[in-house]
Amino acid sequence: MYFEDATKQQLIQIALFEDCPIDYKFEAVRELQMRQWHDDYLIDLIRLWGEGKSSFQIAIELGIEKNAVEWQLQKHDLYGRRKKHEPK
Repeated sequence: MYFEDATKQQLIQIALFEDCPIDYKFEAVRELQMRQWHDDYLIDLIRLWGEGKSSFQIAIELGIEKNAVEWQLQKHDLYGRRKKHEPK
């Protein structure tokens, strides 16, 4: 079973409601915990946003959900503040 490929809803379903071995429940909860936002991501978020990456690309690179990336961009007032660099 590949827990890293499961959606958040699927992991919650396994952790709370499925009749399965406790090891599966543990892995599902562990994967959910790993996907949470950590303040260490902020530096990478700013760098990747400055490089022109989309919120989807940043989410993939950081291993968190796109919604969490977008929320952090809004929280730190970065959404819509990216300047395009023109080649000289």
